[in-house]
Amino acid sequence: MTTIDATILRLALIDYRQRVLQLAKQFPETFAERSTVVKQLDDALLSIEGNVATVHIQPATCNPNR
Repeated sequence: MTTIDATILRLALIDYRQRVLQLAKQFPETFAERSTVVKQLDDALLSIEGNVATVHIQPATCNPNR
């Protein structure tokens, strides 16, 4: 598990959201599910908005030994 500053995570999510929208405009047939992805990114951004200062990131895996 790692800890990062919430501001860094917000900026990364905003940048990723912008990139998804840009690619969807360029390749609409490939990025047909963009609205779902953008909604998930918006939900994540809203969930860390406010008094969150740090975020713990823990990788998820099917194998608990990894």
